[in-house]
Amino acid sequence: MTKHLYTAALVFCSIIVNAQQLLLIDRDHGNRVVNDSTLTISSADPEIVDLTMYFTMKNNTDRMLSLNLRKTVHMAADSTIDYFCFGIKCWPDTDTTNYPDTLQPGAEDYTFASHVVHFRRFDMPPLPFGKTTITYTVFDDTSFPEPVEASVTVIYNHQADLGLDKQRPAEARVYPNPAGSKLNVVPGDDFRGSMRIQLFSSHGLLVKTIPVTEENGMISVPVEDLQAGCYFGRLENTANETRVFRFIK
Repeated sequence: MTKHLYTAALVFCSIIVNAQQLLLIDRDHGNRVVNDSTLTISSADPEIVDLTMYFTMKNNTDRMLSLNLRKTVHMAADSTIDYFCFGIKCWPDTDTTNYPDTLQPGAEDYTFASHVVHFRRFDMPPLPFGKTTITYTVFDDTSFPEPVEASVTVIYNHQADLGLDKQRPAEARVYPNPAGSKLNVVPGDDFRGSMRIQLFSSHGLLVKTIPVTEENGMISVPVEDLQAGCYFGRLENTANETRVFRFIK
């Protein structure tokens, strides 16, 4: 009797999964379907500051889907930024993509990854023990008669206190973000003098030091040689004043 009940439960679960029009699959944990699930990724290692989840999207319909993604941030830990990569690019500073990623009937697509990055450089405050919780919804709102969508919630659990200094410098404005071959840095009207910029990877490694000059309130930084990823910058002048910034390449 127990065996029959177990078999029936498996068949029932299989029917539910197969009935879903769009599947979100956790690539890091056995390719399990995670529609409407809550996942947790944690780290207490101070060398790991970028917590990332990788998903596969599967079109379970007989028609092409034009997919976009929107995020809903429920909680954000201090000293963190979040962004997601979807389709052919990464999307910082936005909650919704603005052009679709097409997915053919029955096909799978690996171009969905979510990131939460914890600062650990640039004289920022110590990182608190905290959590960031974000729901990601992949959707096709052009479908008829009803939109197709699938959601997953991720809890990013930052457990490491990385022992940073307590004073946080002001942030400079940067554009475009993501950057192409050049990044424009606007430090502010009261920031003058000879300067240098240090660029750090998301793991806190110094990747570049550049002497720079401000012109008309802006500094142009060449970044064409950087690999794709999240970077942090520190700008210093001869008066020992500091500005910090972050960007995606």
